[in-house]
Amino acid sequence: MSKKLDSILGSVPPATSKKPVGDFAKNYSNIEEEQDRLVAVVPKNIKRQLRQYIVDNPGETEKTVILRALKTFGFDIPDNILKDKRGNNR
Repeated sequence: MSKKLDSILGSVPPATSKKPVGDFAKNYSNIEEEQDRLVAVVPKNIKRQLRQYIVDNPGETEKTVILRALKTFGFDIPDNILKDKRGNNR
């Protein structure tokens, strides 16, 4: 190739990103999904146990406990939403 062509090609950025796929996944997981409310009627005994679990485990909320349970059943739950966003978790 000519020197001029080499110079031009050297200044053009590559067509593909050199950013690792893992970085994309991290950035994508920060995108907020639309939220919806889940309501379930449960026995009072279960509700008391859930409240006691939350007292015994700082940083847990009803939401995080339920989402962890759903994840164990195979639901696709990203780790970043398994944390309480109020800032009181470890």
